[in-house]
Amino acid sequence: MDWDIQVGETLQRTELHDRWGGGRYGGMEPSVKANSVFLFTNPSKGEAFGYRYDGWHADGTFRYTGDGQVGDQSPSEGGNKALLDAADRGRTIRLFRSQGRDTTYLGEFTLADDPYDIAEAPDREGLLRSVLVFRLTPTEHVQVDEADNVEPDLAAPQELPLEADNIDGYAQQRPSEPLMAVRREAKLVGRYATWLKGQGQESVRHKVPIPGGGYLFTDVYNKTTGELLEAKASGARQYVRTGLGQLLDYARFVHHQSKGLLLPSRPSDDLLELLNGHGCAVVWEEGSTFHRSDPEEVSETIA
Repeated sequence: MDWDIQVGETLQRTELHDRWGGGRYGGMEPSVKANSVFLFTNPSKGEAFGYRYDGWHADGTFRYTGDGQVGDQSPSEGGNKALLDAADRGRTIRLFRSQGRDTTYLGEFTLADDPYDIAEAPDREGLLRSVLVFRLTPTEHVQVDEADNVEPDLAAPQELPLEADNIDGYAQQRPSEPLMAVRREAKLVGRYATWLKGQGQESVRHKVPIPGGGYLFTDVYNKTTGELLEAKASGARQYVRTGLGQLLDYARFVHHQSKGLLLPSRPSDDLLELLNGHGCAVVWEEGSTFHRSDPEEVSETIA
């Protein structure tokens, strides 16, 4: 049988499977009868499972989040493997956009030469995990729906005003961190930004696009000195270790002259050594002023 569904045609999903086989419920379903892999995108449902990357991107590809609603997704399992093996098995990749019981055929696609990125998204249980975001390239006329357009890719970090006076806005950008700790960090950032302003120094933050999709949000960037800072709610070891990892990650994307951790109190000498050993300064609050320890330098006040 020759494929008989036209691009832009809408039909009930049960009718599609009655005619061409394939599983009736999954998002990635191989069809032996159609010699195809059917992909179904559903924006109204996908966001609940962290499928935030699905849609047309600025490079002309359609991004499609892989198979698996709980835990890290694997390229060697389920629908992900079926999609990656499609070309070797001579199968056509066919994309559908579903809404309720209906599904609309968008057209034929192939995987890009670099077939997927690894990104982060919450799973069905709300836990952050790694997901596969496939790059689909159209091979013929396809239907493009403006509702499927995602935010254009940004090539460089975008400068933003500090969220220090908007605690809820600050917290929304850190959904994987404890809310109470995030609120304490936001208040610390606010006090430090006010202190910097009193020293005649300007502070901002950055929205950083990351490979595979999504963004990171930095805490403080001192435009006057070029220092990139990550704020944490405590000088305890678990906060310092987490902050160091975040800071080293941000520093790969944001041009800076120096980098450091902003804390509400002085950490132990051992943790100062850890941070300084990775080229990170430590800035902490004491009363109405802030002190710092720089790599290979003795701690001193900067009041």
